[in-house]
Amino acid sequence: MSKKIFITGGCGYIGGGLIRKLLDKGFQVSCLDLMVYGDKAVRSLSNHKNFSLIIGDIRDKKIVNKCLKGVDEIVHLAAIVGDKPCEAAPKAAYDINHNGTKILCELAQENNVQKFIFASTCSNYGISSYDEFAKESSPFNPVSLYAESKIDSENYIKNIANKNFKTFSMRFATAYGVSHRTRFDLTVNSFAYEAFKTNKISVFAADTWRPYIHVNDINNIIIETIQKNNLEENHYTFNAGFTKENFTKKQIVEKLIKHVPSLKVDYIPISNDKRNYKVDFTKIEKFLGLKNEFDVSIGFKEVLDALKSKTIDDKTYINSNLESLTQFFKQNSKKLEY
Repeated sequence: MSKKIFITGGCGYIGGGLIRKLLDKGFQVSCLDLMVYGDKAVRSLSNHKNFSLIIGDIRDKKIVNKCLKGVDEIVHLAAIVGDKPCEAAPKAAYDINHNGTKILCELAQENNVQKFIFASTCSNYGISSYDEFAKESSPFNPVSLYAESKIDSENYIKNIANKNFKTFSMRFATAYGVSHRTRFDLTVNSFAYEAFKTNKISVFAADTWRPYIHVNDINNIIIETIQKNNLEENHYTFNAGFTKENFTKKQIVEKLIKHVPSLKVDYIPISNDKRNYKVDFTKIEKFLGLKNEFDVSIGFKEVLDALKSKTIDDKTYINSNLESLTQFFKQNSKKLEY
């Protein structure tokens, strides 16, 4: 009998592709989502015999408990994601990101779920030494409520793990690429859109480092983790990405220029975003034996091609860029409080 996988926040940027890949592999998949962004990412799956969608909040114990009957493994994606959206709705953000995670873990144990995969972030490192790569054991230096909520959740997940409830904290690199609900509050995607529409981009703090990962490579890492058996430890913490995919903003702009040679670039030395970190992904590369299928250059081409073909339209950008998402959470902060 195939495993039953429960995904929270599956109607977001990552979930649509992940759910399809899991269904293709024969898993039964259920998804709980509050529908902040609608159901576009999974709408075409409504008649799939092995997929079910439940509309609800991860903080609603009654709904979550019902959802977890017969579930083998959980992929916990549900969160208010990003520094500015969390700043715009701080009470709701911490409640969803941390308290929601605690509720989910507690009920997962009560329902004998075997594995819990938590989507954390490399933003936890905040500001780190630019000449050193952050490892899983490196100190945190968070500069946002978003990172703080993820760090607190990681600590909880680590402490609650046991031989019957294996937990994973996956500190994902900065995502990019086209998905079933493409986001434009992400550096690579945003740069591609601006280059396509205006032939000009503004780059703040061009020498700051980040690791990058394509959304499909995120899915591959999650699926390999789901399928990983004979786990010796109760809890695993991983930087989730690929070491060779660390770049400065200037380096990724140089990759974009190869696709848009006439691009005008305005470099602005200052930035409100203080984050600056390079990350070592050796541990997960050895654990899973995966290589990245995509790189930043492919990601730029993919987004540009989607814009040219109108697969992605202006409305998608308008609804999912950083400014509009921040405004949305500011306007709906009270509604999201539970």
